[in-house]
Amino acid sequence: MLPLHCEGYAGIDGPFILLTPRGKQQVGYLEVQGENRLVTDAEQVRMLAARYSSIRGQALTPRESLVLIEKKLGDE
Repeated sequence: MLPLHCEGYAGIDGPFILLTPRGKQQVGYLEVQGENRLVTDAEQVRMLAARYSSIRGQALTPRESLVLIEKKLGDE
């Protein structure tokens, strides 16, 4: 989960998946509004991997996420 005050979310452009097939180069997979695309260009995959790293850096820890969820459930 992301903190509520998070600005400049690195995943704002939508979801993606990074795949690393055994013995092959990493690829990206995008599904947006009924369209899908396999990303094999090394530079584009590198950019997706950097974006993923940013998202992980912005995310709360599992414990912090649980605390936030429990707080929001208690607010109802």
